Amino acid sequence: MDNLSDFGGPCPATCREWDTNSGVDDLMDDDDKDRAKRASRNKSEKKRRDQFNVLIKELCTMLQGQGHPRKMDKSTILQRTIDFLQKQKDITAQNETCDVRQDWKPSFLSNEEFTQLMLEALDGFLVALTTDGNIIYVSDSVSSLIGHLPSDMVDQNILNFLPEREHGEVYKLLSSHMLMTDPTAADFLDSEAHIEFCCHLARGNIDPKEPPVYEYVKFVGDFKFHNNVPTSCNGLDLTLPRSLQSSLEEQVCLIATVRLVTPQFVK
Repeated sequence: MDNLSDFGGPCPATCREWDTNSGVDDLMDDDDKDRAKRASRNKSEKKRRDQFNVLIKELCTMLQGQGHPRKMDKSTILQRTIDFLQKQKDITAQNETCDVRQDWKPSFLSNEEFTQLMLEALDGFLVALTTDGNIIYVSDSVSSLIGHLPSDMVDQNILNFLPEREHGEVYKLLSSHMLMTDPTAADFLDSEAHIEFCCHLARGNIDPKEPPVYEYVKFVGDFKFHNNVPTSCNGLDLTLPRSLQSSLEEQVCLIATVRLVTPQFVK
């Protein structure tokens, strides 16, 4: 019996050789799979990096158009983009506070017409005052409520329309915010800048020789730095005369609605 294979199978040495060859093939297959996975990951990572760099380049180009330096590193580009988006968000939020919602008004009315009607319906008008009482804006609805034309009131002192006994108290309320010095500290809806008070306002007289008749009114508003006041709100143009603009840049203003407690419309 020279050949053991004649009795039913390969010799043990041959079996060991086949097992070894099979194991090597399995290891080679695993290595190939790992290399393929690494190559795929590297390709995907390179694609992401390339796409990221393209987006960074586009952001850089957009920022340069806003006056930023031509050369900026990636972190600077991202930070300035965040700052820009935050600024736009703040502007949008402020505009939303000033825009009349379309579902609140008929389509055939402009924002200004709708606002005037709302103020009249509330028996009120809009006014802007400096802290020394100078009137820098009055809405048109003042005419139907107390008989004054806005042009007759602007650039006059609010105290001229009050009885003398109330001058001291109202001036004290207005001048209490005269010492505000940091424009960034006066937020648009800062609760500390909110004020409410009542007083009497003289009605417009056709005959100046007649004694004044006063209406009891309530002021509700907020103090703001003039350069933080929107140029228009709810369709009302708050543009001031040039003679006032430069002198008001760093001043605090009171933006308020004035409502008549017992309204008597001028027919």
